[in-house]
Amino acid sequence: MTAACEQHRPGPASRAAARLGGKVPVLDTRRLQLRGPRIYDFGAFADIMTTDRALFMGGPFSRKHAWAEFTNYTACWMLHGHGLWTIDAQTTPTAGFVTLGYEYDDPEAELGIFLTEAAQGFGYAEEALLAARDHAFDALGWDSVVSYVDAENDRAVRLMRLLGARLDQTATDDLDDEITLVFRHEKGGC
Repeated sequence: MTAACEQHRPGPASRAAARLGGKVPVLDTRRLQLRGPRIYDFGAFADIMTTDRALFMGGPFSRKHAWAEFTNYTACWMLHGHGLWTIDAQTTPTAGFVTLGYEYDDPEAELGIFLTEAAQGFGYAEEALLAARDHAFDALGWDSVVSYVDAENDRAVRLMRLLGARLDQTATDDLDDEITLVFRHEKGGC
């Protein structure tokens, strides 16, 4: 079922939303474009969050909870000046999402990624994370950013190491959470 809030509603409000979305920085890489999320991207977001693809993120979630996550990450742009990007690949529009954002209980902004099943295995995660991380360091002037990774998510742990992130044991211990590892990406150190 598609809720009314998920549907595009033409008119002045949708044009205003498009203008606001146009303020989100667009990041171009060799094969990807990271752009601001649009209402029609929610279907792909929900397909990730309501399935086993969200197991290492505490899911799968209900569609309603997925909507809350989507709107939270999107609102981060207005509240913090960073947030969720939609990843468009050359052959796969809405291939996934990369974020510099916050969950409610996060002590620091997170560099995170979620890909659709069709986009997995092409190196898009590494490429998108590097672009977002560079944006955090160069455009936002951050010295570090963290990635919260489920300890059992071997693929994500390997990806963090590939990106040069280091396990931050102090930040991990401070979470008081036995399943989440904190990987720190540092400017000049990655």
